[in-house]
Amino acid sequence: MKRSQLFTRTSKTAPADETSRNAALLIRAGFIHKEMAGVYTYLPLGLRVLENIKQIVREEMNAVGGQEVMMTALQPQELFQKTNRWDDAVVDNWFKTKLKNGTELGLGLTHEEPITNILLENVSSYKNLPVLVYQIQNKFRNEKRAKSGLMRGREFVMKDMYSFAKSQANHDEIYEKVAAAYTKVYARLGLGNTTFRTKADGGYFTEKNSDEYQTLCEAGEDTLFHVPGTDLWYNEEIAPALAPKIEQSETEKPLEVKKTDGAVGVAALVKLLGIPAEMTTKTMIYQTNSGEIIAAATRGDHDINEPKLRKVLGVEGLKLADKSIIQTVFGADTGCAGLINLPDNVRVIIDESCMDRVNFETGNNKTGEHVINVNWGRDVAIPEQFYDIKTAIPGDIHPESGLVYEVHKGSEVGNIFPLESKYSDALGMFYLDANGQQQPVIMGCYGIGISRLMGVLAEKFSDDAGLNWPKAIAPFQVYLINIGDDESVIKRAETLYNQLQDKGIEVLWDDRDARPGEKLADADLFGIPYRVVISPKTGELSEVKRRGDKAEASLLTIDALFDSIYHN
Repeated sequence: MKRSQLFTRTSKTAPADETSRNAALLIRAGFIHKEMAGVYTYLPLGLRVLENIKQIVREEMNAVGGQEVMMTALQPQELFQKTNRWDDAVVDNWFKTKLKNGTELGLGLTHEEPITNILLENVSSYKNLPVLVYQIQNKFRNEKRAKSGLMRGREFVMKDMYSFAKSQANHDEIYEKVAAAYTKVYARLGLGNTTFRTKADGGYFTEKNSDEYQTLCEAGEDTLFHVPGTDLWYNEEIAPALAPKIEQSETEKPLEVKKTDGAVGVAALVKLLGIPAEMTTKTMIYQTNSGEIIAAATRGDHDINEPKLRKVLGVEGLKLADKSIIQTVFGADTGCAGLINLPDNVRVIIDESCMDRVNFETGNNKTGEHVINVNWGRDVAIPEQFYDIKTAIPGDIHPESGLVYEVHKGSEVGNIFPLESKYSDALGMFYLDANGQQQPVIMGCYGIGISRLMGVLAEKFSDDAGLNWPKAIAPFQVYLINIGDDESVIKRAETLYNQLQDKGIEVLWDDRDARPGEKLADADLFGIPYRVVISPKTGELSEVKRRGDKAEASLLTIDALFDSIYHN
């Protein structure tokens, strides 16, 4: 392709409201256009990158037996009502719309229900199983705050695959086969050394934990906890954790009531009471879907982890209690609820970090009051069991190994979920075994964020000058520049352009009448792997430089150029 034919232009600046590095670079390079927050158009160069990522993913999904389809974005509410995922209280990021007749529809955010409904008409016997079906399609999620450029959008491109198996063992085999395929995908994309299989919360997809694929990335939204020397990685939302022990006096002090009007939160209490954060108690009041009131407490230097708390309670629905409920049940404003004199109808769940403390603080269940020098057994009954319901923080310990976690920032680039028979049962999908007996269908789902991957790759493979794409996904392999308007130079550039294409090497020829500095700057900004310059100084040779190399450019013959591209 000739640059003079490309309608997009580069820019030295990105939109003022675009703070993410990946989107800023991609916009400046003319790869994408920002329509609105979290919504981007893929321009010719960006689309080539996106399609290259898709193709790698497609090849690996086909290799494990995946069959590609294209499902609809418009979804009927009836399917999702059967699995209790239409209600905004359960899934709060739907985009919904209505037909002229008033029928409410959803814009597809996930497709477990639709694909199961399709398979209902096609699978009835054990002879039809297992089945793996996938699509690569735009998804729509009504994020409260779109951020991080392509890494968290409201409209994005995703590969979602669904497996249907005839037993748990059959499912487990498929699950691990797809997991291995994911590892191959990230290796081919150039992310293999920095992408790790990470345990995470299953969210509204499954009650079980999921497996995320997280790429180490400073711009990532997730905090990852790694057990040193192992392949154990956890998302902070489920990382099992023991809080480090604290130095304290073992002598119990008299209980004291403190007036704390206006002191809201741990930081304010630490300042007012003159005690360390780990001696404060963070008590959060929740309400389950059944109406049960929960008081969940952890040490003040940690936060309550709601996924962990849900699992301890054995409930799917959990929300913070309204202020009016806290006032009625506890007799105090939010922030003053605590472990002293709790009502009998409140279920108390306490984190293990609170267990061995002496002379700690808690709310007094009276507005404007806290108490200090609280002690187990004397002032508060010792619970039958302490739990791990906290979000891990740096310095916390992996319980099984006793090792202090390493902490990293990461960006989720894929996830796989064991679904059991949650969706197939709800939609009435079963099969007949060899004995004619009805059996449940065991499902799994497997997602890769295609456009998110593009954002992560732009974050990781870039520098101050611009992008630096891995060869496997670059929009072109060669950025060809002719410098000067000498006819012989232009002719040599055109000859090389044709030779490269004849060899099957994709090349973008910057044939514009532009200053050399502008062309060279754009070459760096685009991030195409090889920059090849033809000028009066190069003679019959080509000046070749690999994007990102610190070494000076080399003068190569055409054969040496081909060899360099094919073997590096």
